[in-house]
Amino acid sequence: MTKRRQPSDTQNCGPPEIDYTKLPAGGLLKTRELPGPTDAKLWNEVLLTVLPVDVLLLTVEDLEFLSCVSHLNRGYFRSNHGNLGTVYFGKMGTGPTFLKIAVMKCHSGPLTPGGALITVKNGVEVLRPKAVFCVGFCGGLRKKKVSLGDVAILAKLRTYSSITTTDNGIQERGLAVPLERNLLNLIKNADDGWKAPLKDSSEVKVWKDGVYLSGPEKVESEGRREELVKRFPDAIAIEMEGQGLFLAAHDLKVEWIVIKGVSNFADGKETEPWKKFASVMAASLTAHILSNPIRVESARGGSDFLAKVGAGVPADVK
Repeated sequence: MTKRRQPSDTQNCGPPEIDYTKLPAGGLLKTRELPGPTDAKLWNEVLLTVLPVDVLLLTVEDLEFLSCVSHLNRGYFRSNHGNLGTVYFGKMGTGPTFLKIAVMKCHSGPLTPGGALITVKNGVEVLRPKAVFCVGFCGGLRKKKVSLGDVAILAKLRTYSSITTTDNGIQERGLAVPLERNLLNLIKNADDGWKAPLKDSSEVKVWKDGVYLSGPEKVESEGRREELVKRFPDAIAIEMEGQGLFLAAHDLKVEWIVIKGVSNFADGKETEPWKKFASVMAASLTAHILSNPIRVESARGGSDFLAKVGAGVPADVK
């Protein structure tokens, strides 16, 4: 019998133990275990045999990146491109079809040099994915509602840094962007059949109606968190890359989504074990979604994303 962890259960203890043997890599990869520069494939070979990819996974921190690469099927590899830096390529999926995946890192923040906006712009132009998934860990805003380790799938993005200050208070000038309709249909059942890679029977809650706050500010203050909760009472999570992701994806007309695990409560009390747990859970759920092209196909409703991602690639195509 699975046990739902309550928010109060997670705030003063460590995370449940992860069963790393359930990851496709057989464990959580370490940086030293990744292919080195001398093992990289030439970009000309990538251009001829891999591109375009189906999905780009965007990460920031090492734990986020390693969690995503650890969920690629065996046989992944790296290559280097002048405008992108290092890109890892692999596959997700089982049976007769698979999806071609690229994994990249960007710098923290939406609009910084090398941040989400410029990285997504360059990545989409070169790799030509049909969708970009931003995967990793985030801060939770509702301590009485959200538990550490929960996974929040973005249903609406709100930016909070653009305001007008008047004698009567603050007027919001930020964006309020719902997820594109077909992806909203996809995430309704995103965790159907998903078994979190844990050694015990704990349940990892998946929030499929999450309102994310996104902006250039790293919030590590209870007072600031409560101020933002008062301004945006429907928000459950906060992070820094979604704004840049949306701006680039909107301009380039590509699908986008944010899937992140809650590793802290935006109060400066984040711990490394919860970072690792949140990153692995978010990557695991993302891999679950992308490992079943039929699931994606049924939600895409015949769009261009369906034509490329939903159909998958026959497994005998190299």
